[in-house]
Amino acid sequence: MATFNIDTFTSALEKGGALASLFECELTGGVGGTKGSVADWTFMCKGVVFPASAIDVATVTYMGRALQIPGNRAAAQLTTSVYNDEGMEIRNNIENWMERLNSHKTNKRDSAFIKILDYTGEMKVRQLKKDGSGSTKQYVFTNVWPSSCGEIALSWDTNDIQTFDITWEYAYWKSTQSTTGTD
Repeated sequence: MATFNIDTFTSALEKGGALASLFECELTGGVGGTKGSVADWTFMCKGVVFPASAIDVATVTYMGRALQIPGNRAAAQLTTSVYNDEGMEIRNNIENWMERLNSHKTNKRDSAFIKILDYTGEMKVRQLKKDGSGSTKQYVFTNVWPSSCGEIALSWDTNDIQTFDITWEYAYWKSTQSTTGTD
């Protein structure tokens, strides 16, 4: 039976644990279909939900018995939550990017989007240290593109700053502090 010992717990929680509020997100390339970055993305991206890392199960049967073996890595989505500014700079860029990926009116992709790198970007998410000396971990999402730009609720009942979610698709992710995605 485990015994309660707060000192054992706190000694295992090195440096007090990572804080969910200490992060920054950088988006480059592909925004609005042009290379570069949205000027205030790092400040306006108020939250990120990391996708789960999962490997699909492949079932092989032998004489009536199902054996579970590792299959392919499951495709996941990255979600960001963004503050909306009065000029709607980020939202306008995302809507333009999506319009160029597939137009509402013509159901066609922009003819300038020939190669995948023409219409995708890169997103870096860094977990920051509490002492301000840099990051403890960085994830890099390669060939990101927005698959949905969430709704914005308007109401006379609130004075909150608007936020909306963006769902991102990507080719793969890698981490600079592990070997994940490096092969």
